Amino acid sequence: MLAALHRHGLRTRTVVLRPRSATALRLEDARVALVDTVAATAAAPRLPALRARGTRVVALALMSAGALVLARRADRVIVPSAVLRDELMASGVAAAKISVVAPGRDAIAPSDADGDTRRVLCVANWSTAKGIHTLVSAMATVPEARLDLVGDASDRGYAARVRRMLARPALAGRVRRYGSLGGAALEKRYRRASVFALPSARESYGMALAAALAHGLPCVACDIPATREIVGDAALLVPPGRSRPLADALRSVLTDEDLRARLRSRALRRARSFPTWQESEEAFVRVVRSELAIGL
Repeated sequence: MLAALHRHGLRTRTVVLRPRSATALRLEDARVALVDTVAATAAAPRLPALRARGTRVVALALMSAGALVLARRADRVIVPSAVLRDELMASGVAAAKISVVAPGRDAIAPSDADGDTRRVLCVANWSTAKGIHTLVSAMATVPEARLDLVGDASDRGYAARVRRMLARPALAGRVRRYGSLGGAALEKRYRRASVFALPSARESYGMALAAALAHGLPCVACDIPATREIVGDAALLVPPGRSRPLADALRSVLTDEDLRARLRSRALRRARSFPTWQESEEAFVRVVRSELAIGL
């Protein structure tokens, strides 16, 4: 999105805001400030002074954590989904203040795993909310499957818990851990997968799930609002936090060729309904330009 602003002739400067860098925002002489939720804790207390100086503040509420505290201090809020928009509105943020700009979809690129119907892929950071422990527990009862785990394991306590689960004899030799991947390495994992699983109990959008649909992967995920918004009828949805229904759904997809074919067709159809990255970028730039016009 920053690159899109550059392409449209808008000058930008990126500021990495740390909790103790108290003067960082005061030094900015900008008509519009885009504030990511990742910086919510450090940025929120300084936004009233920034606005008082005449800078329009646009909150990039890309996840629930930090979204509300930024939204209440911003002139405009950009969210990736109707689910997060509704969540903010339920907390008192005016609808007129919120713009939904869904992320763009990657190129439609069906996976090439027809010869391997047993490889399950999960792309998610290791955290309780992402439900990696639920997936690992489910996989222990699906002996015909292998699991590829892609994602950061920065929460040491939780990572230790998951690793203890992975050490169980029932999972021996069936799970590969890749850590964080990007680019060609991540693309390779999508192309080698036969089923995608996202056991997350909380999402604001779910980029990995959208990418899985663009690869035509049969998907199994938790029945939560953001996931329903993305997948439509293109996935099997199960209750969050429960390993047995997740295992049953995975077993169904892995063993039922007709079901896999139906889900693959629905996934590709669903992915084609998403905006392209160009469309998403143009929508984002329009919001920023509108705020610049107000700030004149």
